[in-house]
Amino acid sequence: MPNCKYCGSPNVVKYGTFEGVQRYFCKDCRRKSADNDALFKMKTPARVVGSALSCYFRGMPLDGIQGHLQQQFGLYFSEAGIYNWVIRFSREAAHRAKTFTPIVGDRWVADETVLKVGGRNLWFFDIIDERSRFLLASHLAESRTIKDVATVMRKALQRTGKAPKVIITDRLSAYPDGIEQVFGADTKHIPSKPFVDVDSTNLIERFHGTLKERTDVIRGFKNIDTARLLTDAWLVHYNFFKEHETLGNVPPAQKMPLPAPFKDWLEVVTETPESRLVLHAQYLTTAHERAQARRRKRAREQARKPSRRASPPKLSGMR
Repeated sequence: MPNCKYCGSPNVVKYGTFEGVQRYFCKDCRRKSADNDALFKMKTPARVVGSALSCYFRGMPLDGIQGHLQQQFGLYFSEAGIYNWVIRFSREAAHRAKTFTPIVGDRWVADETVLKVGGRNLWFFDIIDERSRFLLASHLAESRTIKDVATVMRKALQRTGKAPKVIITDRLSAYPDGIEQVFGADTKHIPSKPFVDVDSTNLIERFHGTLKERTDVIRGFKNIDTARLLTDAWLVHYNFFKEHETLGNVPPAQKMPLPAPFKDWLEVVTETPESRLVLHAQYLTTAHERAQARRRKRAREQARKPSRRASPPKLSGMR
């Protein structure tokens, strides 16, 4: 018999089935749960959520994911519900990916492209390591100023902890000053030339093409906050899950001699960092203790209640 998913109590009993899945009732916290691999306080199995996230970041539209889940698992989910999974676990993936410090080379490539956000065009800056193909940082801005260039360079510096020897960009006039503002004169700036393979931005422009295919499927982003969150999650997908032919059909993070925080979207959904696992265990222990205390309190109250005995009938007419 499994423990309660909410309070961790072993004091559970069977509570019928729903769509072929056994359900249980906890006598301590008095909540119902299903006997599947659903996450804490979730009804949907983790493998279903992981499959939906993988489909989304591989370019499948929401209605396509909806049909895929119904065909593969026999379960129906609304498009809004699937999109809520994407938002929730995109935030989780982007947060956990920040703990990974990649091993990168001395030549970086930076570029910018236009993304449609909330019906208007914004500039998406990003920077990639030429050797490892690891995307280091991105920045969404309304303009292409020196400040915007410096912002994405500063993010890349914080991520890697090192300055490159060479940064290759297009011929945007803001790049030289933005690079020097962050890295100083030690980093050489090389403006790329068209129709060449050496010192070219073709590497990152291929990524932009893939990203735009993704945004075309979802018809642009709804607002700038959602755009920043989903582009950060897209970088996680590109760095940790997407196979690269030039790297032997493995993702850039798995090519490095470092332990990656996750290897697919299912692990993003199911695995929890140790610190949060400790807090979760403490929560379960505390919740279980609270539930046991409530049971003891109810037992004491029942014991203190006077027994209901029949009172003798009142005699009328006596003086």
